[in-house]
Amino acid sequence: MRIHTLLLLTCIALATAVAGCARSPHLAEPSGFFVALKTCRARYAEIDAKIDAAGVRDGVFYRVPGFPYLRSDRLLASFRDEVKTIDEVGAWLRRMREFDQEAREFEYENLGLDSQQRAILRGEFLNCGRGLAALEFDDPDNFKLVHDTMVPPDAYSSATRALGLYPLTLPLQRARLRAHEDAVRRAFASPRSERLGPEAPLRWQVQPVEDVSLIPTRVSDAYPDELGFPGLVDSAWRAIAEVNAPELLMAAGSGQRQLGTPVWVDDGHGGARLDIDTRQHTVHYQIGFTRFGGARLIQVNYFLWFRSADALPGEAPVDSLIWRVTLDNELRPIAYDSVRGSGREHFWFAVRADLPRRPSTDDGLSPFFPQDTPAPAEPSLILARDGGLRGVTAADTTLTAQRYQLGRFEELYRLPLPGGGSRNLFGADGTIAGTRTPAPEWYAVSGVPRPGVLRHFMRLPVSYVGEQHFDDAYVLEQAFVPPSPAVVGQP
Repeated sequence: MRIHTLLLLTCIALATAVAGCARSPHLAEPSGFFVALKTCRARYAEIDAKIDAAGVRDGVFYRVPGFPYLRSDRLLASFRDEVKTIDEVGAWLRRMREFDQEAREFEYENLGLDSQQRAILRGEFLNCGRGLAALEFDDPDNFKLVHDTMVPPDAYSSATRALGLYPLTLPLQRARLRAHEDAVRRAFASPRSERLGPEAPLRWQVQPVEDVSLIPTRVSDAYPDELGFPGLVDSAWRAIAEVNAPELLMAAGSGQRQLGTPVWVDDGHGGARLDIDTRQHTVHYQIGFTRFGGARLIQVNYFLWFRSADALPGEAPVDSLIWRVTLDNELRPIAYDSVRGSGREHFWFAVRADLPRRPSTDDGLSPFFPQDTPAPAEPSLILARDGGLRGVTAADTTLTAQRYQLGRFEELYRLPLPGGGSRNLFGADGTIAGTRTPAPEWYAVSGVPRPGVLRHFMRLPVSYVGEQHFDDAYVLEQAFVPPSPAVVGQP
């Protein structure tokens, strides 16, 4: 009890100290060329109050405190100690302003504004954000404040860990985690019929749409910006997503999970509830980036949605799985990883045998590889009857393939409501309200709030021992050793 109380008091003291250190930006009085900016901060406050009152706040990007025109993510925050030149700083700030503008587009639409109203606000705040950044970041203290506060908070609760006696239960958690990993390895090595049932499984492949000739030969040829991120048109990004989209093998028969897409349906009381429309077979994709040594690599995230027959009572019959493909400079897969939509079962798969893995440790934080052999460059995912990934193999050409459609992940930020209008699938905290998938009770002491709840992939904790996030800037380095920097003067 004494240790329990000490941990709790320590957490409260730390939270109080952090709150007491809050700082405010230095606001200059707009004049001369900037006189039109006088009302900008008041307008941001006015619109943001309406957004919050309506409950349509977008929770994807982190709002930088004190700067309503800036939002960030973990990848962009990883550059905060590296931007030095005026071009790099400009690109860094511009990207934060773009994140804010992007998030506001969905907030305006879910607020019920028509296209003309959205266009007016878009132009107004584009000018406000650009002007305020030019005015306020002439002050070095404001730059330092953004540097210190732009990192998104982690998804773990220190108070929950303290109340759950996390340090005392850590050895037990590690033992249970190892036991689960052993069971997963056995499942990956078992006959396919044990994972998918005796009936012939359903085979799904992507429906191709784009011209693959749009894909560049090398990422470095794609006009990288000042931070090293490549730039392509939407059709080229989609072509990359189509080429790397996985094949799926799922159990067939009544009572099994079915592939579909999230929809809002009438709840019979004038409101809406979440369901999966199994007539629309859509896998959503999102282009992302990661840092690996000195390289910026493209990652394609695929989001699979299932209608679950074993949802917990009172919860939406929704489950999901994320499959991520990391590509090298020649746009060839070098690694895969997967995770359930709640953050459970983060698995890694090597594609290239020459990519060295991180050495295993005994602290429970080692990346988990459920199979030792490299995964194929054109993988087929074996999805067990409970929705978990239980195999990554070559395609089974003996089965007739059905087709699924690729959809942009952003479509989920403005899903149509049955009575008109739209609503974001994700709440302001990044969770999907009304979802709760099965999760071991002992996960609760890990500090993950509400284990089993489905979350946005940028708000997703993926470790129940230690702290790791799915969108960490150097996530690939958790599993693999990056190549050594080239020696100066050598190719």
